[in-house]
Amino acid sequence: MRVGNLMDERLRELAEKGYRQQEFLQTLFELAVENQWFYVRHMVQHDMAKAIIADYSMEKGLDYLNTTVYYDNWEAVIEVGWCAFCKHTGLPRERVDRYLQELTDR
Repeated sequence: MRVGNLMDERLRELAEKGYRQQEFLQTLFELAVENQWFYVRHMVQHDMAKAIIADYSMEKGLDYLNTTVYYDNWEAVIEVGWCAFCKHTGLPRERVDRYLQELTDR
């Protein structure tokens, strides 16, 4: 699901910084080349998204990985991640979405 630009600007900055780390993107790229889409998805949608939202929650003086912040923002944060991945790899988003859908269909 793609979401609009309703994310807080600071959260967007944290998401873009986190997802654009060269080491992270290189690891995702290597996993994609090896057709390890389960791990690519997990790293984008779980590992990095939770780390970003946890950092944001802490900055705001809220509890670690505040559930309200998480549920209100996780889709938008993940979208930043997929955009960064597609830009880094040159893969069209539609192709990435197909690979991810294949995981769901298994």
